[in-house]
Amino acid sequence: MNVEDSKPVAVGDAIPDASRTGWRIALFVCFLVVVLDGFNTTSISFVVPTLAHDWQLSAAAFTPVFVATNIGAAIGFIITGSLAHRFGHRLVGLASVVLFGGATWLTMYADNVAALSAMRVLSAIGLGAALPIAIAASATIIGARHKVAASLLVTTGMSVGAVIGGVVGGPLMHRFGWQAVFVLGGALPFVVAPAFYRILPAGVPPRAAHKPQMRTNPVKALFGNGYATYTGLLWLFSFLIFMDVYALLFWLPTLLLSFGFTLEHAPAGMAAFSIGGLSGNLLMTAAVTAMTLAGKVRVKSALTVGIVAVIAGIAALAHVAVLPAVVLLLIGVIGAGLVNGIMGQTALAVAFYPEHLRATGVGWGHALGRVGSFVGPAIGGALLSLGWAPRDIVLTAIVPACLAIVVLGALSAAGRRAAASALPER
Repeated sequence: MNVEDSKPVAVGDAIPDASRTGWRIALFVCFLVVVLDGFNTTSISFVVPTLAHDWQLSAAAFTPVFVATNIGAAIGFIITGSLAHRFGHRLVGLASVVLFGGATWLTMYADNVAALSAMRVLSAIGLGAALPIAIAASATIIGARHKVAASLLVTTGMSVGAVIGGVVGGPLMHRFGWQAVFVLGGALPFVVAPAFYRILPAGVPPRAAHKPQMRTNPVKALFGNGYATYTGLLWLFSFLIFMDVYALLFWLPTLLLSFGFTLEHAPAGMAAFSIGGLSGNLLMTAAVTAMTLAGKVRVKSALTVGIVAVIAGIAALAHVAVLPAVVLLLIGVIGAGLVNGIMGQTALAVAFYPEHLRATGVGWGHALGRVGSFVGPAIGGALLSLGWAPRDIVLTAIVPACLAIVVLGALSAAGRRAAASALPER
């Protein structure tokens, strides 16, 4: 039995009164929710420089705001599965979108770091809860055969939202002030919320309805029925990937100064990383779709290739003296491989867990990744304070990448063992 297969769900089971094009519309709605998630998650990063100027504070004074965003998102990821099992995906999905939309809107009234941090915690809880619901819904809507490709496509919305924010954020703030970013980010979720509510399944997941213990403790279910090894390895993989992604995102502008970049142009590294991530997302989605049509989906193999490219890019960046344009190209390659890792750990959760555990599996995978998002930048900052050379600090990012490849091999073995056991409840 293949652990990536499950009984297909009829479109009508997930979308009331579904038409022939209903699943396409529903998938697009899930994608839009994740685009708004990505826009709102990254919006604070390009608003802070303006706020620091307007409020006459140093950029470092806004550290609590970024910490609050990560904490809120982790809370959202953790609570999603349990709430969905108790109240159903439809109600929890609607509440999550309303929460992050409303809290984002209220952010425009913040006039100090404490108020801004409070609003970011609330909005990030909604953002963290909406993502697993949207991804799990997309997999259910499209059916078993294409669920991995659907989850990858929808997850791409995070990168699309981040890129949109980078493009429109500057002009919005220039013309209307920094508040305009949060007005737009807060209003759009309310436009999408009714459609999102409409396409989500009503009631609790079928399995949970018949098994109260799964409804009350879905996290424990991730370690039962032969799932424990795979769950632990998936969490470790997520931790390692997020650690590398956030360490590089946080410190790249600073480290690039040693690569010949000026203060004005150092942020270009962030853009290169994001553009590379989006390009890699699209390539990964196209590749998995082609694999699906060919009847063989090899997500772990595709992820391994991407991480090997990351290792090669980091080694070249750390050891070879190249022009700034080539540095940006290498950063784009690194971004493509690492951001694909974030997409990939989501796809691995969607492929492995049955429908009633999907949102919980996706949410907790991202939550453990958020732990890595704290650890990675902290290690980078510690090495920088110890006087390490910037190129040597960049080189340390190879260690988590190499470990991630080892974990992918172990995940393949764990998946095969679970398939061979052919557990009747899967």
